Amino acid sequence: MLLSGCKALQPDSADAGAMVGSLPGQWTGKGPAIPNDAVIGWLDDFHSGTLTSLVTEAVGNSYDLAAARTRVRQLEERAKIAGADRLPTLDAGVSTRRSQNLRGASFQTVRANNFEFSLDVAWEVDLWGRIKDLRDAELDKLIAETNVYEASRLSLAANVAKTAFEIVESKQQIALSRRNLSSLNTNLQILDDKLEAGDADDRTALDISLSRADQARAKSSILAEQRQLDSSKRVLETLLGRYPSGAIDGLSSLPSMPRKVPAGLPSELLLRRPDLLAAEARVDAAFKELSASRKALLPAVRISGGAGTSTTDEFGDLFDIQNMVWNIGQNLTRPLYQGDRLRSNIRLDQHEVDELAANYGETALTAFREVETALAGERYLASQYEALSVAAREARRAEQLSLDQYEKGIVDIITLLESQRRSFDAQSAYLALQLQLLTNRVDLYLALGGDFHHPLVVK
Repeated sequence: MLLSGCKALQPDSADAGAMVGSLPGQWTGKGPAIPNDAVIGWLDDFHSGTLTSLVTEAVGNSYDLAAARTRVRQLEERAKIAGADRLPTLDAGVSTRRSQNLRGASFQTVRANNFEFSLDVAWEVDLWGRIKDLRDAELDKLIAETNVYEASRLSLAANVAKTAFEIVESKQQIALSRRNLSSLNTNLQILDDKLEAGDADDRTALDISLSRADQARAKSSILAEQRQLDSSKRVLETLLGRYPSGAIDGLSSLPSMPRKVPAGLPSELLLRRPDLLAAEARVDAAFKELSASRKALLPAVRISGGAGTSTTDEFGDLFDIQNMVWNIGQNLTRPLYQGDRLRSNIRLDQHEVDELAANYGETALTAFREVETALAGERYLASQYEALSVAAREARRAEQLSLDQYEKGIVDIITLLESQRRSFDAQSAYLALQLQLLTNRVDLYLALGGDFHHPLVVK
């Protein structure tokens, strides 16, 4: 289905369709079993005006996108140049010459002037469509580059969203680590007070060492998260076209995802994926260039003509209609021998077709893999999220119970520290999983080339 652009391959060409094999009508990596909801746009799913503003700023300021737009403009001009070869050329010229001869035995000096004005017309009749093929090949390359630009824009938006989510998650991890550090400081203070009061027993020194070790680990965790936060901020600022000062705030919280993946997503959604459209356009361009190379072996008809005036008197006589001259002619040429250059061009273009067809098949397989992986990830992460939410809730409850029992002398400090460590680890993993869910959803949109319903509009 997706490889319909390669069906016109010659028998000796690479069969990209055989590489992909039988394509399913729907994705095998099924998402959560939920009803089919209407989806307007993938950014709208996150219900964050700030996120939309960040993406808009990035698209408007990106140097990479500016370069991609320039490449599109270059190919527009190349297409115009290729199309101009189908039209006649018209040249105008004015020439003046002055000559001197020595004649006779007396070597008499004879001077002569010559003035000419001409309009010359030349046109190659595109009998076989060779020039049209070359023009159409440039148009296909333009389509390919336009879709490359769209793919870059979609990728940029996805990177902005994922980096913004990472910043929020790092902030929340730092806040969690600081709360954990505060609890550890309280525990250590209790032990120090116990030691100063003379109530210490044989285990007090061990308890203090363990508490200090956990305290140091918590400080290290905060520093690691601060480093990650600083790095993510600078990455986001670079994506936005700003100086990477690390001062951006970004989102205030992780957005929610009320919209679910619609059940039974059709695989035809990939037909609007920009990199697939670009690969298909490159194959089309290669086929047209191959056709033009084959037609270069056929005879070519060229028509030429001209009109103008010529005089040997005064320059002003160029404008005298009586001095007008004109000519018209045509020639038919067929290449006979060029050192196998033309046939080598044909073979070269055929090999390029084979390469691009194989690349198209690989691009299609990669696209299917990315979508299937993201859909399967959505299901696994959703189940993991439910399990981890229970784990985090129970770990917090166990921490509170151990604290109450420690204060009553029922459990020792080691039990309290262990419960606090488990609670911290569960809550930290819970925050990380929230980030994974959002990131996986963005990857799904990126793999599909847009949202769950609307085609990608190429401007």
